[in-house]
Amino acid sequence: MSAASHVPVMLQEVMEHLAIPSGGAALDLTLGLGGHAQGLLSGADGKASYLGVDRDGQAISFALQRLENDKRFSALASAYEDVWETAEFKEWAVAHAPDGLDVILADLGVSSFQLKTSARGFSFMAEGPLDMRMDSERGLTALEWLSQQTEDSLAEALSKYGEERASRPISRAILQALKNGTLSTTLDLARSVYTVLPREIAMRKKQIDPATRTFQAIRIAVNSELVGLGATIEKAVSALKTWGRIGFISFHSLEDRIVKQAFRRLAGIYDGPGREAPSVLPKLLRLISPGGIVPGEAERNSNPPSRSARLRLAQRVPCT
Repeated sequence: MSAASHVPVMLQEVMEHLAIPSGGAALDLTLGLGGHAQGLLSGADGKASYLGVDRDGQAISFALQRLENDKRFSALASAYEDVWETAEFKEWAVAHAPDGLDVILADLGVSSFQLKTSARGFSFMAEGPLDMRMDSERGLTALEWLSQQTEDSLAEALSKYGEERASRPISRAILQALKNGTLSTTLDLARSVYTVLPREIAMRKKQIDPATRTFQAIRIAVNSELVGLGATIEKAVSALKTWGRIGFISFHSLEDRIVKQAFRRLAGIYDGPGREAPSVLPKLLRLISPGGIVPGEAERNSNPPSRSARLRLAQRVPCT
């Protein structure tokens, strides 16, 4: 897959709502192959600055090729939850955003590049190693992570991160395959799921592949995808200048719930239990399209990965 063939999700909506102002600075927390970066920079002036962050070194290489002639663009290898403390980010921010950022974007989840590269082990559509790491040079592979699980812990992860109702029997089947020495590839993992939830039945009923939720759950667990998301949003908002904008694209309810709740809390809206009044929460954000924005019908038809996407937007306001 080439960077040029990559179709970023909700590009038009991102360009409309997160346009970089004259001389502005933008931070992309999930650079991927650079599709959003290229789109946003195409509408920015020559004094704009854009920093793309990604934990996947391969993705950064593609993005650098895509934007190699654009001196406004820089890239940094880091997980989004860690970027704020890196010397590279601090140096870039001092040089390009001393008064704060104008635009912050995050396109969460796994990229189409990662899914379509069988050697990365993200997809059950092709044979590949059970890896699933977004940073292929660090951390446990999915197979190594599975080897450390008990039936209880794996079932909990499948239920929590995949919202899988059959988490208990699926975890039992996976660990049995591991014990039997028949679990080493993505297709092995999918076959373990199918022993509990037959694929043929799901296909006949036009339901999603039964392995989808299990793969999602294991990927999230291996990469600790949700662990730092809420804190990252708070740090991102604090890094915005007044009237700067922030946008997060999520692809499943777990991500979207965290983004939604964080945005609402930072907008001074209290959703929790107890007697705490909304007025005691600092109002740092103004919500834009509070229900979020979803792709139009044309994009959903032409770019299937966009079908579950939701873009949530907010604008930094003077603290009250």
